[in-house]
Amino acid sequence: MNRLSLAGFIGATVFGFACSTAPAQEPVNNPNIEMDLKWEVGSWLPLWSTEKFSSEAVADDVGYYIYLPPGYDDSDTRRYPVVFWLHGAFGRPHEASPIIGRLDAAIRTGDAPPMIVVSCLDPTGLGMWTNSKDGRLPMETIIIKELIPHIDKTYRTLGTRNGRAIEGFSMGGYGAAYLGFKYDDKFSSVSMLAAALHTPDTFKNRRKAIFDNVFGGDTTYAEERSPWRLIGEKSDAIKRDTHVRIFVGADDGLLTWNRNFHDELEKMKIDHEWGVVPNSPHDVGILMQNWQGDFFAYYSELFAD
Repeated sequence: MNRLSLAGFIGATVFGFACSTAPAQEPVNNPNIEMDLKWEVGSWLPLWSTEKFSSEAVADDVGYYIYLPPGYDDSDTRRYPVVFWLHGAFGRPHEASPIIGRLDAAIRTGDAPPMIVVSCLDPTGLGMWTNSKDGRLPMETIIIKELIPHIDKTYRTLGTRNGRAIEGFSMGGYGAAYLGFKYDDKFSSVSMLAAALHTPDTFKNRRKAIFDNVFGGDTTYAEERSPWRLIGEKSDAIKRDTHVRIFVGADDGLLTWNRNFHDELEKMKIDHEWGVVPNSPHDVGILMQNWQGDFFAYYSELFAD
């Protein structure tokens, strides 16, 4: 059995904390509690399908959720854009369900473009969507080198950068920023929702389990995987043709970090959508309920062609 010393909760407990970080503080800061690497996912809502692929990176089957838009089965020729969705700390792929329910309804009324959504799995719930330094949790490799090619081969995707976006909540927002900016040749859009935009110092001082187990206690390794660094290194490419969105709840403990990242994007003159959702704590369901305006207008513009 593969094990990764990253988190202390398994099974139902992990599902229980998918949308909230407050109860997770103790295990996040305890690097000595182990959790099994369970790559399979169970069913959730009828709108989702649970699928898997064989991963060479972990020598195991890796599960994921996929949403196929209305009409997908009515044609064998039409191709669709894809959004890769990343869950938060202690989350699972079903965390995107509040978004998928609204998306399906919006597509049926013509208020959102038909698209495929792939919700990814980090079995530990704490991997920050990068490769752990010791190689035991190669999330970045799985997504970039294995999952994306698998999805393009298996489903009728556009298979192009302009037809591919990445979005995430909390830890997933960090992952969307990191992967989206680093691999700007693969993603035309980066959407961050209440992103856990840590710096190497906050990992070291406030997220001991992540700092030790993901980054190997190495500040340089964490710095190389920081969205804060990437927006400086890749600023010209991001300005040129990457769509960026960053939203956070007004009552979210991560508001200041998100606002600071917004300010940094402003300082670098990187165009982006920015917003604060009223009456919303760190919960993706409540964030969606209180969202002002059209959540999918962003994707209507992105995938207009």
